[in-house]
Amino acid sequence: MSDLLSPQFIRRLERLAIRVRRAFAGRMQGERRSTKRGVSVEFADYREYIAGDDPRYIDWNAAARMDRLYLKLYVEEEDLSVHLLVDASASMDFGKPKKIDFAKRAAAALAYVGLANLDRVTIVPFAADQQERLGPERGRASVFKLLAFLEGIVPSGTTSLAETVKSFLARNPRRGPIFVLSDLLDPAGWEKPFAQLAHAGFQPMVVHVLSPEETDPTDADDVRFVDSETGVSVDLSMNASVIKAYRARVEGFRREVEAWCRKHDMPYAFARTDADFEEFVMRTMRVLMLEA
Repeated sequence: MSDLLSPQFIRRLERLAIRVRRAFAGRMQGERRSTKRGVSVEFADYREYIAGDDPRYIDWNAAARMDRLYLKLYVEEEDLSVHLLVDASASMDFGKPKKIDFAKRAAAALAYVGLANLDRVTIVPFAADQQERLGPERGRASVFKLLAFLEGIVPSGTTSLAETVKSFLARNPRRGPIFVLSDLLDPAGWEKPFAQLAHAGFQPMVVHVLSPEETDPTDADDVRFVDSETGVSVDLSMNASVIKAYRARVEGFRREVEAWCRKHDMPYAFARTDADFEEFVMRTMRVLMLEA
């Protein structure tokens, strides 16, 4: 089907759904509980009959007891809007394997799960010079379109999570779960954009991706580090003490993001790009973001 997802793994994804912590309003009949009241198999409430209502839903037992006509209301099942914000800045084009490749595969898995459950899926790559987006798409017939779109993302430019969230919210998208797949190496910060998404009624979920070279650098002599987004360079002698301090700093950053997300009730999943991708989805992401 695609280099992003193998046919065998897709069969495993068929059994999953995106985890939601509350009901969101949808558009079409689907497989999710809605905030509306409609007609399905799950009883929700009663209301008094009004002229013009469908008499098929009158509860005649209640009418006999209370001498009034009442309608049975049911939870209406509708589609869910799922949004994927994929970091496409230049810093994602780093690592062995590259961060962008891991993020694309994770986004592809989430998108497929959404499509298989008749959810509406939107993909928004974000970087300072990239505003193209795809969706919303619905149904398995859209899977090839979404996979081709993800495969075509080429990292460039600086990170712009705050601007992306601002632009995203300005479009007044339908509320639902929103996945942010990024290394979160944004000088402007990530806390405010996440808080804005939650305040606007979305359910943010964070997939934090870093490369092995970033989390666990090896010993070296004099090294020049060049920021792939700004071009700023720093010369360092990578001796044992510098490497130890660096590793502690990176791990502190990761734990800071994780703790902040936990405090604000946002699912957080961390992955190094050399992790077994399918195991990461089926173990880590399944526990936090997906459900069987």
